[in-house]
Amino acid sequence: MSMYQFEPEGDSAQLFQPPSWFEELSSSLVYSDHLVLSGNIHDLYPSPSAQGPAFLEFETTLWELLRAGGCQALLKYDPVSGLRIHQSAGGGEEDALKRAGLPFGKSTVSLSELSDAQAAVADFSEFPVALLLDYASHFHGPDRASLDDFLVAIDSTSRARRGAAAEGRVNPTVWLVDHPADLPDWFVLNNACLREIQLELPNLEDRFRFGRYLAKNLGWLDEVPSADQERFLQQFALECDGRPLLAMQSIAKVAQAEGYGLTHISDAVRVFRTGTRRNPWTSPVLRQRMKNASAILESRIKGQPHALDKALDILARSILGLSGAQSGAMHTRPRGALFLVGPTGVGKTELAKAITELLFGDETACHRFDMSEFMEENSVARLIGAPPGHLGHEKGGQLINAANRRPFSVFLFDEVEKAHPRVLDLFLQILDEGRLTDSRGSTAYFSEALIIFTSNIGMIHGSRATNMGMNVLPSDSYFELSLKIRRAVEEHFRNDLKRPELLNRIGQNVVAFDFLKPDGMGQIFDAILEKVLKAVKAEHGISVTLGSEVRDTLKLLCTQDVFDGGRGIANRIETHFINPLARQLFLRGAVEDLVVSGIETSDDKTDLVVQYETTASETKDSAGAPSRASGTIRPERPRSPLPPNDPWRARSEGG
Repeated sequence: MSMYQFEPEGDSAQLFQPPSWFEELSSSLVYSDHLVLSGNIHDLYPSPSAQGPAFLEFETTLWELLRAGGCQALLKYDPVSGLRIHQSAGGGEEDALKRAGLPFGKSTVSLSELSDAQAAVADFSEFPVALLLDYASHFHGPDRASLDDFLVAIDSTSRARRGAAAEGRVNPTVWLVDHPADLPDWFVLNNACLREIQLELPNLEDRFRFGRYLAKNLGWLDEVPSADQERFLQQFALECDGRPLLAMQSIAKVAQAEGYGLTHISDAVRVFRTGTRRNPWTSPVLRQRMKNASAILESRIKGQPHALDKALDILARSILGLSGAQSGAMHTRPRGALFLVGPTGVGKTELAKAITELLFGDETACHRFDMSEFMEENSVARLIGAPPGHLGHEKGGQLINAANRRPFSVFLFDEVEKAHPRVLDLFLQILDEGRLTDSRGSTAYFSEALIIFTSNIGMIHGSRATNMGMNVLPSDSYFELSLKIRRAVEEHFRNDLKRPELLNRIGQNVVAFDFLKPDGMGQIFDAILEKVLKAVKAEHGISVTLGSEVRDTLKLLCTQDVFDGGRGIANRIETHFINPLARQLFLRGAVEDLVVSGIETSDDKTDLVVQYETTASETKDSAGAPSRASGTIRPERPRSPLPPNDPWRARSEGG
């Protein structure tokens, strides 16, 4: 590949490898009647020559390459402006082209006229000339047949011309298309007169040099010590991976407007990506809340001190922006990642919600994806969008849309082990590159997001002959449990999924949850019961009181199975307290405060023994205290009696 001069500095000129399409286009000019260009066709590019600006727009770059290949004029057509002379060598070419009878100056040119003009340019013999067809993907006629006729006419004349003159100069037609498939296959495939060229996004070297070019022109280099300039320029180039040079130019404008400079170029990149100056991760309110983060999380997550300690370490690192600092990718990868794994019902999903509320003050900033819904290979389309031509393609993917809609957020992937392996490949890209591109070409960035996975990996052993198939037991110490879980996670990703690289991206962010211990189960029971009592008070205006013995009895009924976790406690509270309480309120009416004085259980039924207190509007006894009647109430308003055969009455009376 040839070398081109680039941005002379002092007495020496740096050399660089030009974009690959420079060489591909130059070599194709010898034989190709048609050059179909797609990809990054509307960007800035390094100048192919040492004269003039170091970076040029596409059409100027194309003209420089064509002129270096001997071309003396470039004509351009687009559906809005029509046909015109875009560039010329300045030696009378314009007059000669105007004498050729081409339809210059017409704002509206039919496809038939355009095919005639293309043929005239291809046959022009006074000097080498090229025709640029811009927006070729959007050419259209009255119907599909007219577009086919247009392409057939161009193809047939091209083949006839090639057959008549095996040697001689070629006047190429350059087609600019949005996608390689925009021109029909019959026109493109196996066409020896046509060359398809894909223009790639700028590589790291191009981005680095353009970053230096911008910094030099804007005076940023004068503000940064020489020893630090390369480090900041490299960071600028790394953070713009997957972006055109025009995006870097826009980021520089953002930096100018906000007064960031080169040392804070990452802030300009963030503003460009998210569209907002506000950065919740640097909020003083968040820093203050993190001082009390342990107490805030413990108020919602009971009985998991070890898991909370490790999660808080990861959160602190994420808030400070140090995730990936050891690899130099801290500004491109997600803010942090947690892999929460352990028994069911111990608070993994609740911790994700609590972390979201802690970080952003709003649980709705948590985008939850249940991976049991993404077990099939075609479910990938739900996350990144349906392929072109399929139903729903224009809507994009759920994951991409969520990231673009709310970049500062938490992404929760529940029960990740159930996801199809192709879905896991998306996670690899998110964790490694911090971005994801959907089927429409829209890119979402996760550099301001926290990624949380939950899983039950490691709970079950392959054989049921030992410990009923349990890999971990409630009797295990936390150290033993976390070690077994870590090994099971490693084995799952390396051997079962054959994706050790995903495990490497998760790293040491595996947070193991323990089985609930009696103290933790008691705390969960108390928290859920208080929610129920507050809900009854808010909904019906009555207070329900439980004596200490009744509360202890109910707690024993609801916390007897450690394998069901907190969800099992909630289910048993519903069975042994909410359901019998609802029966009482339905039968008696929710008009008085009540005291639960006993619990009676049978094989499949629980009943509450209650005593009712009259409301403040009822008559009081001589001591001024409200009277109490066991099992009897005095309603404030008449109610229709239940029929004798009503099942609720039968159940309350033991029938």
